[in-house]
Amino acid sequence: MRPALSHMAVAVALTVGSATLAVAQPQPAANPAAATAQVTSAVDTTPSIALRLAYENRSIGTDGVTRDSRHADLMFRDKATVWIERELPAALRDSEHEGHQAAHGPHAGHAHDEAQGAPLLIQRQPDGKVSVKSILHKQKRVIDVELAHQANVGYGGSWPAAYWLLDPVALTRMEKLGAGAKGVERYRLVQGERTTLVDWDVAGQYARRIEQKDAHGLARQVMTASVIAKPKAMPWQRLTGYSLGDYSDLLD
Repeated sequence: MRPALSHMAVAVALTVGSATLAVAQPQPAANPAAATAQVTSAVDTTPSIALRLAYENRSIGTDGVTRDSRHADLMFRDKATVWIERELPAALRDSEHEGHQAAHGPHAGHAHDEAQGAPLLIQRQPDGKVSVKSILHKQKRVIDVELAHQANVGYGGSWPAAYWLLDPVALTRMEKLGAGAKGVERYRLVQGERTTLVDWDVAGQYARRIEQKDAHGLARQVMTASVIAKPKAMPWQRLTGYSLGDYSDLLD
């Protein structure tokens, strides 16, 4: 079953890792306290899981150039906590291990490069408050990221979208196409010339696949989530000895 969330709590932007796919405008909750309690209940009944999130993006510009990009994130979810980190290609990992540095450096007024693309630790309290932390492994620091800077580190601002890979309430606004693969429900939403397709994993409670495309074949975004083995200890349980800091500490 999908998490039992009220229509009052609609917030339907699909925020998948560092990608955001707009589906519809949010609707204000008629009873914020009840909506918060419903989300808390849904979080409590969501199973722990580890996923690999593969992204594919293609666009054809007015200049006729086709631009393709691919990347993958690793996501670990358990007990109102989400950890998201970029999966680096082997060649890049080897280069960093050998001490090679990026050619560009931090710019005045912006966070240092180490905060860009760093693992994110996102946690929700029962009262609905969400904390976002950037993890700097090389410095062994946990950086608390205040609301004004959360978009800079890759958090799209929607807890449900981060926890379930899309806000489950978005499914109530979509056309149900029936079953896909075993254990999957399929949904579609057409908005003007944009179509969004979602495969929802019923038991795991996450979006197994999200595809968004335009009617002319000029743009297409796909996120595919696949289950990976859960580690013996979740990543946030390995931060013993890390010092705490604020995002402002990273500004020049």
